[in-house]
Amino acid sequence: MTIPPVKIGLISDTHGWLNPRVFHLFDGVQYILHAGDVGDDRVLDDLETIAPVTAVTGNVDGAPTARRPLRWTGTIGGLSLAMTHGHLLDPADYNASAVEMFQSANPRIIIHGHSHIAKHETRGDVAIINPGAACRPRFRDLPSVAVLEIGPGGDFFCRFVKLGP
Repeated sequence: MTIPPVKIGLISDTHGWLNPRVFHLFDGVQYILHAGDVGDDRVLDDLETIAPVTAVTGNVDGAPTARRPLRWTGTIGGLSLAMTHGHLLDPADYNASAVEMFQSANPRIIIHGHSHIAKHETRGDVAIINPGAACRPRFRDLPSVAVLEIGPGGDFFCRFVKLGP
């Protein structure tokens, strides 16, 4: 059985504000993964008008809830995914810390936020993706989101989109 291609919107660190460009950029995605620091659950409500949303709790979100657990693991498009905000990872080596955190789940892709820096790196067989921060620019942030496309054979491609000033 062939699994059809899947498009996932990746977003993090909205800090209570959803950039209106996200509605256009995530048009056509089947899922949205929010890697924490939501800031206000109304952001998740707004994202739900685009596609089903899975979110995790970040360090500005207060206590984890059923809607925003501390960590999440699941399978989308035939690939095992894991997500955490990143504030519990070791900032000296986010990648190694993330792989260790989810070692028992053995995900193919780990998504996190927190650092406000967009990246797509690998550690062994695990891709580690941070979509960057989607909040209003602070410090030297370059606001961004990402779109993860998973092909029928399990191959994937991550595209980062700057949200502009």
